[in-house]
Amino acid sequence: MTDLRSTVERYFAAFGAGDTEAALACVHPEAIWHVDGDPIVGTVGIIRGRDAVRAWQTRFPSCFRPLDFSVDRLIAAGDDVVAFGHFRHLVVSTGAIVDSDYAIRFTVRDGLIARYQIFEDSLLIAGAHRSADAARNASINGTIYEWDDSGEGTPVLFLHGLFLNRNFWSHQIAALTSHRRCVTFDMPGHGASGWRQGLDLDGIAEDIALWIDEHCRRPVTIVGHSQGGMIAMLLAARHGSLVERLVLVNTSAQAEYPDRIESWEQRRASILGSDHERSATMSSIQRLTTASLWIDRHPQEVAAQHAAMMRHDPALLVQAIDAAVFDRKDMIGLLDSIDTPIDVLSGALDRATPPSLGQEIADGVRNGRHITMSDAAHHLPMEAPELVTESILATNMISARRLSPHACG
Repeated sequence: MTDLRSTVERYFAAFGAGDTEAALACVHPEAIWHVDGDPIVGTVGIIRGRDAVRAWQTRFPSCFRPLDFSVDRLIAAGDDVVAFGHFRHLVVSTGAIVDSDYAIRFTVRDGLIARYQIFEDSLLIAGAHRSADAARNASINGTIYEWDDSGEGTPVLFLHGLFLNRNFWSHQIAALTSHRRCVTFDMPGHGASGWRQGLDLDGIAEDIALWIDEHCRRPVTIVGHSQGGMIAMLLAARHGSLVERLVLVNTSAQAEYPDRIESWEQRRASILGSDHERSATMSSIQRLTTASLWIDRHPQEVAAQHAAMMRHDPALLVQAIDAAVFDRKDMIGLLDSIDTPIDVLSGALDRATPPSLGQEIADGVRNGRHITMSDAAHHLPMEAPELVTESILATNMISARRLSPHACG
């Protein structure tokens, strides 16, 4: 069994180093190479013979640029060795990025690989050869989640607030994808993501934790805005091993203020009303959450955001509101169980989550820092994009002149 494994180990080492001849020295002259999938993928097909395998290996770099590759386990049985691992590749023809767990069955004869067959996410790989679209989707605990997955490096997950969608983070994604893997979710009830009966913020946190456990191979940074920040805190308190850092933006650890419930009930009714009522409500939310000066200076972005807000399914959106507003529990008691470093970002003009709520979070956790932006409100990722990006990168380059005199708590 050891000799079988050593043959496969030598092959992986040579192939990973780009040494075609050393890799071929591990391959039987009449070897069969079996890769299922769509023929649009240049490495798909069934071939026989060392010369054909040489051509396949030579072709591989023109199809994929490996970003990450791991061999997690080798199991030998009879003449077979099965390798289990994970890869993340850039598709050369489109620039799309694919990642997948894999299993490769090697059959070894006379100390050489006589047969190779890989099992991977061939549907995802084929799609990435047709489009550079970063969109992915999956059912998690019975709810459809859709997200964009782009960039390379350590993973950063972005969770937006109510009424928004994953495009809310466009400024951060443009700045980060060259050196971070960026995953931006449509939260349940928003965009292309669905809902399920009984779902609440705790359930969403458990869904995202499950996603991290299955899709990330290291602890992640989570950037949560408003309700996304609440979900991030729940996740970090209960699944701390999955989280490296938190960046919490315009969020609260408290239950909703009782004196706001009536206005939320009115918004909920309007969202389920006519298109005109819903449009007026979305406009009023924009004025409530965004600094007036920013609105005046960015009419195109305001219009695009309003259009995206109108595309949400009203029936799903109000369920998200129920979970994030009416059913939201106080989380103050969870704060001291969060060990991960946390940056809490607030806008001085934020009427939805005043800076005092951010300071409360920073004071309640073990390793928190609070920063207040003097001329911004509730939508810091749009209003002060550099501040959010710099905090994600954990730099000390935040411009003092743009912060309030009492910026750090």
